[in-house]
Amino acid sequence: MALRKGRCRLYELLGDMNQADFARRMKVAESTVSRWINNKREMSYENAVQASIILNCHAEDFYEWVEVEKGKRQR
Repeated sequence: MALRKGRCRLYELLGDMNQADFARRMKVAESTVSRWINNKREMSYENAVQASIILNCHAEDFYEWVEVEKGKRQR
């Protein structure tokens, strides 16, 4: 089995922090945070690590992980 990224879980992980404050702390535009949350863009690994420090979680927590058969491309 292989893993692929599923939907972004950032919105759930923000807790009481609003998107604007999170964007400021990440030093990115609010629209970037919105794109991550709405699965329009994937977070880079570097952004996921930075976000995990801010939100006190793990970088792999930002996405659901879906098992797929190795060698099969599924979206």
